[in-house]
Amino acid sequence: MNIKQSLIMKYILIMIVAVLIIPVSFFGRAWLITVSIMRIQGLLNEEYKGKSYYEQMWNEEAQKLEGANEETINKKLKLLKKKYPEASMFWVNAAGQTKLPFPYNESLPKKWSSSYTAEFIKSRYGNDPYTVLAFIGADKKQGFMVIEVPEKAVELPIQKLDPAYYNIYLGFVFIIVLSFIVLSLFFFVQIRKRLRALQAAMNNKDEQGIPLPVVSGSTDEIGQLEQSFNQMVKQLHESRNREQQEEQLRQDLIMSLSHDLRTPLTTVRTHIYQLKNEEVTLNVQQALEVIDTKVEFVSSLIDNLFSYTLLLNGKYPYREEEIDMVRFLRKSIAQWYPLFEEANMEVGIQLSSQSIYWYGDVQWLERIIDNLCQNVIRHAKEGRFIGFRLVQNNGSSSLIIFDKGSGFKKNSETKQNGVGLAIVDAMIKEMELTWSIHSTKNGTDIQITYEARV
Repeated sequence: MNIKQSLIMKYILIMIVAVLIIPVSFFGRAWLITVSIMRIQGLLNEEYKGKSYYEQMWNEEAQKLEGANEETINKKLKLLKKKYPEASMFWVNAAGQTKLPFPYNESLPKKWSSSYTAEFIKSRYGNDPYTVLAFIGADKKQGFMVIEVPEKAVELPIQKLDPAYYNIYLGFVFIIVLSFIVLSLFFFVQIRKRLRALQAAMNNKDEQGIPLPVVSGSTDEIGQLEQSFNQMVKQLHESRNREQQEEQLRQDLIMSLSHDLRTPLTTVRTHIYQLKNEEVTLNVQQALEVIDTKVEFVSSLIDNLFSYTLLLNGKYPYREEEIDMVRFLRKSIAQWYPLFEEANMEVGIQLSSQSIYWYGDVQWLERIIDNLCQNVIRHAKEGRFIGFRLVQNNGSSSLIIFDKGSGFKKNSETKQNGVGLAIVDAMIKEMELTWSIHSTKNGTDIQITYEARV
């Protein structure tokens, strides 16, 4: 198997996409979203004024005011206030007096003491607003100047973005995760679809009862399973063809043997008949009767084998017509009556006074009755009784042949190999009839049922 085409490799690729490509796309998409929003809000080209910027700027401006008088310092702070309107500014002169606060702040003292100055610096350290204190000039005796910038003004540009950015980012994350789930689900749905198709192919069979092959266009594990399945179907067809050929040879052999054995049996029966007419001893006469019985048995067996083979090959003609079962049974029983008398068997007949019609082949029905009557004479002769009953129910009618013998469970020296009953079964099924056998030590009931056609 090509490992590149295997299902394991395909799923590994999906995992690689999830582990590597998806996180990379997260950052890439986040950068694109950030840049887009920053462009919209004008933050991308805006100079970033962070804490270090204000600290450096304020110290430089304070150094430039070396030796400047009060008017110059006030003028400078007014200019800086225009440049940085978000900031608050003021300065304290050498005498500790508050000068020019922008904007005006009542909480500032008019006179600064050393303790208040220390407390002011301590309260502003690390808190909002961000505060920068710088001495004016190199001489610290000129006083100091203070700038206070709101914490929000010194944030990174990314932090200034609209909160909608986070909703967009979360939405993108959701889309990526959902895409991975859909991709994995699609992968397993395709596997399930192919397995269900294989299962359907197993249940979808041709006229020979063999599953139909499946279309296999892949070399992965399921593709190999499909190929193995197709190979199995091919082997089943080959095996079925060999069985049919062997069955045909066997049936041809039976037909050939049946035909070849009839001629010598006819010759033997002719000579037995001639010997019976000669004056022979009692022992010889009894031996001839036994031989005649056995020859008759073999002849009947060969005839049944021949008929059964014709049935299997579909060469036994079937001509359906409407049959008056009452008249048919009276005629058939009358033909068998001498044989029943010879076997010392009492005959019981219970037929309907009204005509009951079946659809079937008269010759097939005659063969069924003949085989069943032969079966009773051979297997249940000791009961000395055979009965025929034709009854009609709602939408159906049944023919029942019953005896008072010892049942099928008792062994019989004249018992055949079931060929006669096999012929009966095949003919009954072909004529769409049903039948059942109920046998006990007190007798056997054989029931053949015909369902009326709508």
